[in-house]
Amino acid sequence: MDDSKFVDLKAVSCGLVPIIVNHLDTTSNPVVEFQIRLGIREEILSGFGTGGKWDIEVVDDLGCDRLRFTRRKESNEDRLNIVEY
Repeated sequence: MDDSKFVDLKAVSCGLVPIIVNHLDTTSNPVVEFQIRLGIREEILSGFGTGGKWDIEVVDDLGCDRLRFTRRKESNEDRLNIVEY
Protein backbone atom coordinates (compact mmCIF):
# COMPACT_ATOMS: atom_id res chain seq x y z
CA MET A 1 0.00 0.00 0.00
CA ASP A 2 1.53 3.30 -1.06
CA ASP A 3 -0.48 5.45 1.34
CA SER A 4 0.16 3.33 4.41
CA LYS A 5 2.36 4.04 7.40
CA PHE A 6 4.14 1.26 9.30
CA VAL A 7 5.14 1.50 12.99
CA ASP A 8 7.09 -1.22 14.84
CA LEU A 9 5.99 -1.39 18.49
CA LYS A 10 7.00 -4.99 19.23
CA ALA A 11 9.44 -3.89 21.95
CA VAL A 12 6.84 -1.73 23.74
CA SER A 13 4.89 -3.44 26.50
CA CYS A 14 3.36 -0.56 28.48
CA GLY A 15 1.39 2.43 27.25
CA LEU A 16 0.66 1.04 23.79
CA VAL A 17 -2.82 2.54 23.44
CA PRO A 18 -1.67 6.15 24.06
CA ILE A 19 1.28 5.65 21.67
CA ILE A 20 -1.03 4.29 18.95
CA VAL A 21 -3.58 7.07 19.49
CA ASN A 22 -0.81 9.67 19.20
CA HIS A 23 0.37 8.17 15.90
CA LEU A 24 -3.20 8.09 14.56
CA ASP A 25 -3.87 11.69 15.63
CA THR A 26 -0.74 13.00 13.93
CA THR A 27 -0.89 11.19 10.59
CA SER A 28 -2.66 12.01 7.37
CA ASN A 29 -2.18 8.49 6.01
CA PRO A 30 -5.40 6.59 5.28
CA VAL A 31 -3.88 3.30 6.56
CA VAL A 32 -1.57 2.86 9.55
CA GLU A 33 -0.17 -0.53 10.60
CA PHE A 34 1.38 -1.32 13.96
CA GLN A 35 3.42 -4.41 14.80
CA ILE A 36 2.74 -5.48 18.39
CA ARG A 37 3.91 -8.35 20.60
CA LEU A 38 2.11 -11.67 20.33
CA GLY A 39 -0.56 -12.37 22.93
CA ILE A 40 -1.73 -8.84 23.71
CA ARG A 41 -4.16 -8.18 20.88
CA GLU A 42 -7.26 -8.59 23.07
CA GLU A 43 -5.99 -6.08 25.62
CA ILE A 44 -5.13 -3.57 22.91
CA LEU A 45 -8.45 -3.96 21.09
CA SER A 46 -10.41 -3.57 24.33
CA GLY A 47 -8.63 -0.24 24.84
CA PHE A 48 -10.16 1.14 21.65
CA GLY A 49 -13.77 0.00 21.93
CA THR A 50 -16.03 0.74 18.97
CA GLY A 51 -16.69 3.78 16.86
CA GLY A 52 -14.19 6.50 16.15
CA LYS A 53 -12.47 7.62 12.98
CA TRP A 54 -10.68 4.31 12.28
CA ASP A 55 -11.62 0.72 11.44
CA ILE A 56 -9.36 -1.80 13.18
CA GLU A 57 -8.26 -5.14 11.73
CA VAL A 58 -5.91 -7.68 13.36
CA VAL A 59 -3.56 -9.50 11.00
CA ASP A 60 -1.47 -12.52 12.02
CA ASP A 61 2.18 -12.04 11.19
CA LEU A 62 5.37 -14.02 11.75
CA GLY A 63 6.41 -13.55 15.39
CA CYS A 64 4.01 -10.67 16.04
CA ASP A 65 0.50 -9.37 15.45
CA ARG A 66 -0.28 -6.42 13.19
CA LEU A 67 -3.01 -3.91 13.89
CA ARG A 68 -4.21 -2.27 10.69
CA PHE A 69 -6.11 0.98 11.15
CA THR A 70 -8.01 2.24 8.10
CA ARG A 71 -9.42 5.75 8.23
CA ARG A 72 -13.20 5.86 7.85
CA LYS A 73 -14.68 8.08 5.21
CA GLU A 74 -16.23 11.28 6.50
CA SER A 75 -19.98 11.01 6.90
CA ASN A 76 -22.56 13.74 7.37
CA GLU A 77 -24.70 11.39 9.44
CA ASP A 78 -24.12 11.07 13.15
CA ARG A 79 -24.77 7.39 13.71
CA LEU A 80 -25.66 6.22 17.18
CA ASN A 81 -26.50 2.64 16.16
CA ILE A 82 -30.16 3.33 16.88
CA VAL A 83 -32.78 1.54 14.84
CA GLU A 84 -34.80 4.02 12.79
CA TYR A 85 -38.50 3.32 12.30
